[in-house]
Amino acid sequence: MELNDRSRESEEQALEFDRHEKRSDGAQVVAGLTGGLTILRESLYVRLQGEVEQMFGVDSLIMPISALKTKDQADLETDLYQVAECTAAARSGAYVSGDETWFPAWLAKVRLKSRLSDAHLARVREYLLQPSDRRRLKFTDVLARVLPESRRAPLVLFRLLPLAVQVATHLAFGNLPAAEKVRQQQKIELPAIADCRKCRGKVLARDEQCPECGNPLWNTELLTATD
Repeated sequence: MELNDRSRESEEQALEFDRHEKRSDGAQVVAGLTGGLTILRESLYVRLQGEVEQMFGVDSLIMPISALKTKDQADLETDLYQVAECTAAARSGAYVSGDETWFPAWLAKVRLKSRLSDAHLARVREYLLQPSDRRRLKFTDVLARVLPESRRAPLVLFRLLPLAVQVATHLAFGNLPAAEKVRQQQKIELPAIADCRKCRGKVLARDEQCPECGNPLWNTELLTATD
């Protein structure tokens, strides 16, 4: 998709949000959710691939077709899960109206764009019927079928991910104190977060990522750090 097409699509999504929610910050919400959730999705794939260096910089035109297909499927599964977790966080924070179906469908369209199908929306609804822990376990099972190597990832990664989605959601809706409160929960899960010499584990802006530790989804070196 061309840059102008993406920009036009984002504008339409922001207008749809503003109309439905009777707000005026749709552009901020779309940009925040797009940037924040994309960083998490891409970071997760790199972590699960064992920090394969080239995954962030290699030209997709020279990647093996099998690797492209695997990444595409992993991205899809991650987006579906993140839509559900983000919806749960938005509802908990009272950021959106009481319409049970509109926001997850809107967010799924923001994330999946033209590939969105009724089957995908059904998957999101299935996630939302489960409590957070069950959603997380279901996601790890699904992801393991796509990326068998994900079973070797540090378990704390999957405990940090839904909290990271919550942080991204709070930031997208302009609630920094709520994001910082969730970051404290992440520090309980992984105290080493605060040890990064670069970012000190603070909540970063939606498009930022710490080059040293990987914040907002930390690299394997930090995930396996011990006190």
